[in-house]
Amino acid sequence: MQYEKYRFYDDGVEMMIPSCLKEPTSRLFAQNSFVSDNKRVIVNVSRGADGLTQQQLETRLNEYCRGFAKDARKFECLKIDKRQFLDDLFVDLRYLSSMMGYQFYNAFVLGIYEGRELVVTMQCMQNETADNEHMFDFIADSIRILKKDVRNGGLI
Repeated sequence: MQYEKYRFYDDGVEMMIPSCLKEPTSRLFAQNSFVSDNKRVIVNVSRGADGLTQQQLETRLNEYCRGFAKDARKFECLKIDKRQFLDDLFVDLRYLSSMMGYQFYNAFVLGIYEGRELVVTMQCMQNETADNEHMFDFIADSIRILKKDVRNGGLI
């Protein structure tokens, strides 16, 4: 599978997205979304509330877990993993959920970028988990927070 490098938020966040996922033309999707041709695999990159510190990250994850468990008809946590990218801590949450009669496999990566939440959500149908889990792992592992080189005005 081939991947393309994308940069988000003033070129401060970098990640690899499979070339089989394209930016949607429909306004139904968020700005930094990628979707498969059959609309069964979705990746979304967004920023949330500001003022988040690394100490608050675990609290925020617990809030999300409680919210998911309360809002999703079926919420089955599969894995919670902490990842360190350079100096930045990210939390990877994998779970199964049910919405409108469909069973979904969700990978949710929560981290911090410039004091704001950086949220990457990846979703596919539950019966396609095995086909997509490796791709979701690669996307999560490819997240990089690029530090600005103030001497040269570029990124390092």
